[in-house]
Amino acid sequence: MEKALNFLGIIFSIWFLLTAWVWTYNAALFISYPIGIIALLILIFSSSRWGKKVIKTILLIGFIASTAALFLYK
Repeated sequence: MEKALNFLGIIFSIWFLLTAWVWTYNAALFISYPIGIIALLILIFSSSRWGKKVIKTILLIGFIASTAALFLYK
């Protein structure tokens, strides 16, 4: 069960990374950030060190890309 939860968290964080830069009509708020929040919750409740490290890294890169895209868009 724990491996499946970590795998799901990695999939959600990759989705966040790939879609977080889409700020046209504030689409990231509806497409990307809800999935990113779910991945963050999986990160918080995960007990696997490897899963935490991978999910945290991908979410951080996605957040940086989202913030950079927002500043470049506006």
